[in-house]
Amino acid sequence: MKLYCYTYHADKILQEGYLSVAANPNPKQLEMYARKAGSTDFEDIKKYLEKTLPGRTRSISCLTEKAPIEDYEHPYLDYLVHNATVISFELDDLMKDRLVEMIYCKDNSETAKTDIDFENVYKIKNPAEIDTSPLNWHQCSEAYGSPYNMLRHYILILSKGFIPPEYITLEK
Repeated sequence: MKLYCYTYHADKILQEGYLSVAANPNPKQLEMYARKAGSTDFEDIKKYLEKTLPGRTRSISCLTEKAPIEDYEHPYLDYLVHNATVISFELDDLMKDRLVEMIYCKDNSETAKTDIDFENVYKIKNPAEIDTSPLNWHQCSEAYGSPYNMLRHYILILSKGFIPPEYITLEK
């Protein structure tokens, strides 16, 4: 199964691999979690992430599809779709080579409408459980924060904290 990620650092990823927070401790990556963590301190945010989901600092988030190239109401989603690069990787290859320890689904598409802070995260026991039904990209609204608050996506806990470059494909 092919999974997708949007990035502004494709060249670096294709050379170094796709790095989690643990493999690339860049405080800029964690700014989006500062409000929920109640701190802007890098170490506090990492502690918050690990408390919410063990291994989360060694994780990456991914989608089951690329967004259609359309205009979107959500300004960040619109910018992302029109300006970011999409990379992909085969989950089966990562699983076979034991690069993925655990898979979680985060689906706040309904819960974010009533409680933006609630994270509807659940464990995927088998990759066959991954929901590949189409995502509703147009439901994303600034009122619900990040587009990822409204899009079902998957959190891969990586055994080494990164996906080596040889597993990564640049999408067109």
